[in-house]
Amino acid sequence: MRKRRRLSPGALALVAVGLGLVATLGAGCGRKESARLSFTDPNPIPAGALKREIEGRHGGRFVFVTIGDPKTFNPPLANETSSTDIINGPLFVGLFEYNNAEQKTDPGLAESWTVSEDGLRYTFKLRPGLRWSDGVTLDADDVMFSAKVSLDPELPGATRDIFQSGGKVWEFEKIDSLTVAVNLAAPFGPLVDVIGSMYIIPEHKLAEPYANKTFASMWGVDTTPAEIVTNGPFMLKEFRPGEKCVLARNPHYWQVDKKGLRLPYLDEFVFLIVKDLNTMALKFQAGETDLIDPIVLDQVPLFEDEAEKGGYQVIDLGLDLATDFMWLNQNPGRDPKGVPYVEPYKSRLFRDVRFRRAISHAINREGIIKSVLQGRGVPLYEPYTRANKLYFNENVPKFPYDPAKATALLDEMGLVDRNGDGVRDTPEGKPVEFTLHTNSENNLRKSFGTVISEDLGKVGVRVNFVPLEFNTLITRLRSDYRYEAILLGLASSTPPEAALSGNVYRSNGITHNWYPRQDKPDTPGEAEIDKLMNQLIAEREPAQRKVYFDRIQEIMGDQQYCQYIVNRKLFVGMRNHVRNARPSVIRQHVTWNIQEIWVDKADAKVAAR
Repeated sequence: MRKRRRLSPGALALVAVGLGLVATLGAGCGRKESARLSFTDPNPIPAGALKREIEGRHGGRFVFVTIGDPKTFNPPLANETSSTDIINGPLFVGLFEYNNAEQKTDPGLAESWTVSEDGLRYTFKLRPGLRWSDGVTLDADDVMFSAKVSLDPELPGATRDIFQSGGKVWEFEKIDSLTVAVNLAAPFGPLVDVIGSMYIIPEHKLAEPYANKTFASMWGVDTTPAEIVTNGPFMLKEFRPGEKCVLARNPHYWQVDKKGLRLPYLDEFVFLIVKDLNTMALKFQAGETDLIDPIVLDQVPLFEDEAEKGGYQVIDLGLDLATDFMWLNQNPGRDPKGVPYVEPYKSRLFRDVRFRRAISHAINREGIIKSVLQGRGVPLYEPYTRANKLYFNENVPKFPYDPAKATALLDEMGLVDRNGDGVRDTPEGKPVEFTLHTNSENNLRKSFGTVISEDLGKVGVRVNFVPLEFNTLITRLRSDYRYEAILLGLASSTPPEAALSGNVYRSNGITHNWYPRQDKPDTPGEAEIDKLMNQLIAEREPAQRKVYFDRIQEIMGDQQYCQYIVNRKLFVGMRNHVRNARPSVIRQHVTWNIQEIWVDKADAKVAAR
């Protein structure tokens, strides 16, 4: 599985969970063949099948509980975790996959590759015998079509932001039915690590709507499941909005176990859809699900106390790679009717770095960690967390909690309380206030938002805190730009490689949240970041890439384009009957190798049957 950084919310970070746990999770894999459930495979194994040195039993289902409905089943258009958790890995894969346990890139649909001495041409060889879930051959034409779609500037995907070097997007070339070359205008050091984030999608199903300019409306959440053709271990069986999404085994999947039996082991992979983290916890505690990811931090002691009786383990994965942060809308644009996205006087405030620094100084991060996270976290000032051992930069400029400094900055801007109501006013008499949104399904972020609004109120900045449903929030962020401030987070890219963050840090990136899709850099800081991203992606040596990304993070900290809040610890809960799982702080934390996972009780009683 591979993914670029998405909204959620070095040496790559994998927090050890203990040899004893790994041994327990793998228990049962050495059973005699006679103990295995019977499994009949109606289709021939691909000639180029990837063999995994694992063993398990076929049958059963694995039930996961997730927050919010997916927005789409169309891979290139998915850019939020409610969609990508289902799409990325279970349904669709790319040329390469990332092995969380060994922290390295593994072959995927491509079995091998070569690179020219000058680093400007990569040649990829596909596995022979690959097929889509409907039995149609998967070959180089599908890769070429996937590249065309992914690099189309008219489509709202994020891949184009990443797949470029020397100021030009990559050029894909078909050599033969199993061979594709990628030609670059300038070297792109981590290309093999990054290219796996391009989903391979079926030309035979999507070429016509693409040609007819209807691709953006294809494979929405109202699509008949049988119409969605996949290349991952599963295919879509059923989707009921607000209730569940059921995936069934892909009968043409291209991986096998050590005995040569086709993976995945599971008959079904079920996502139960809930509205908030509390409901997620209740479903797991009631025995209706096999995994809870994450456990709400203030509920960890309760889960630990109930683990033995509940038949599960609480796994401490350490500090998370994911982030929580807020930002102010700095987009100076107007809608088609000429109405500014942000009121002009507020826009002037948001675009003044002194105001953004004052906001950071006013936020009591330690207070949030103590009151909301029960001490399970650390303050966050950096774009990448401490869990990323290669790219974390402890020297990022910080604006920690200091109400006196916040007050001084606001005073310097001429923002004072002119009428005695406790709220500062601009020199022209406008109140210094803004509306802050977060996703209503996330109780922790709602608590963060409440504390932040109280903290800012103490320095005379009124915050109207209004949580919104996640997909509504994403529409405001991505489509109409009508908001003032948002509190969300970014799930880490997989692998957690800085080159996969081009969609965030480049000024024209779709996830450059505070002002996306800029025609040219809006500020000197963003112009320097663009230049540094170009240098970073051209560099093959990880240590030198860190030098460039350290500087990017320092600019982010100095300019406070985002106000980072906390780095939480990550805990997950998993049933004792789950086998072959290898939990990792890297997403997907437990299901990254879902094709290998099996359940020791194939008749485990769960909901959503």
